[in-house]
Amino acid sequence: MHGTYDRGLMARGEAARRCISNGEDPFTMLLQAVWPDHDWAESAMLARLESCPRCSGSKSVCPDCGSTGLVTKGRRKQVAAEALADRGFGTT
Repeated sequence: MHGTYDRGLMARGEAARRCISNGEDPFTMLLQAVWPDHDWAESAMLARLESCPRCSGSKSVCPDCGSTGLVTKGRRKQVAAEALADRGFGTT
């Protein structure tokens, strides 16, 4: 690491931007750039999916699940906590 920038991360980020501009999935490219040694295919196979707490597939455009009605177990907990906080503070 030189200065305030991780040169390896910056190089991987540049490679990811090129792949994205060529049509690769941006989320996959970002994950690969930040955590290059992680086996994302294995993580996808081990993911536990649950119903989306915001829409369960009933919205035409859901930012949490992409209107699939499914989110990971961890994301479901996070979205449910955010919804509870919104109701508690009256922001919805």
